[in-house]
Amino acid sequence: MFMFRSKKTNLIRRLEKARKRRGNETRRSVEEETEIAVGNIYKKLQENQLEMLLRAIDTRGHDLSNCVLLPRTHGNGDEPHVLFCQMWRWPDLRKGTVLRRLPMCRSACDLVYDCCNPYHWSRLWQPEIPPPPYSRINTELLQPEDRAPKEVPLVCRDSFPGSLTTNGDSVNPQEWCRLAYWELSNRVGPLFPVERPDVNIFGKVSHPDGLSLETLAQHSFSPPKSAVEKARCKIGLGVTLSREGDCVWIYNRSDNPIFVNSLTLEDSNYPLPTKVPAEHCLCVYNLKKAAQQNFGWNYTHPQIGPVDPNSIRISFVKGWGPKYSRREITSCPCWLEILLAPCR
Repeated sequence: MFMFRSKKTNLIRRLEKARKRRGNETRRSVEEETEIAVGNIYKKLQENQLEMLLRAIDTRGHDLSNCVLLPRTHGNGDEPHVLFCQMWRWPDLRKGTVLRRLPMCRSACDLVYDCCNPYHWSRLWQPEIPPPPYSRINTELLQPEDRAPKEVPLVCRDSFPGSLTTNGDSVNPQEWCRLAYWELSNRVGPLFPVERPDVNIFGKVSHPDGLSLETLAQHSFSPPKSAVEKARCKIGLGVTLSREGDCVWIYNRSDNPIFVNSLTLEDSNYPLPTKVPAEHCLCVYNLKKAAQQNFGWNYTHPQIGPVDPNSIRISFVKGWGPKYSRREITSCPCWLEILLAPCR
């Protein structure tokens, strides 16, 4: 019993030291009441849970394999996962309603326990109102021949399950989207089909599950430009793209912002990107909204001309628009085009 307590005490001390180091690095402070509440939660955790928590903190979310479970409070007092997120990630966090669980967290359906691993959570982002339009996007930079052979714009109307077709050629009906990776104005590598509900897309980091940009750029015969290489190095854990009900969600797990654009994301008539800060998440495509707006594959936007309305564009690190030197997404070093599958 003494050895058990000794090891558990040592793990708690290591967590406290890690928190203090993190606090010094980010120049953040946490209220004393929160520190006391978190200390009380530590005492409720088993030794193996403390080890999992410490591993998540030390790797800053690289290791996401395990949930750290505690009984749900059901509104009675501060929830453990909120306190841990406040302690380790967002000191200004005040309520759990702005938190959203990452898709890889497996405790969502558990009615008794909840996960208090702070890196199993993301913070909802409220987009700012977009500024006035700056110019028409040069659609000549995105000619159909830049896509894969025999590929046509994709349309999604009713629900995600269905078959993806390319000029009438059927493919795996389980695919709900395909990923197209771009570097500046050049499509790099083949289209990558996605069947699982969620997929991780990351930069130059060791990651057990998902796709690196180098993987997406396979079969490219030319080395990346210096701007592309610099951007790749800053992407880190990148993003998690997730199909959830009638929506597509993006979870920014990078230490840098991402910039997202889709027609259903816009609240105005102008196709400007939305900046999603590090460690935040956002619904980037709403299927019901798309169905109500009745977009067709040859939909013509008043500002940019013919577009594929059922695609999502994501730029890593670098933004575009009136606030940036890059007027169009084709000037961004690394970006993704998410091509949603049509429903039949």
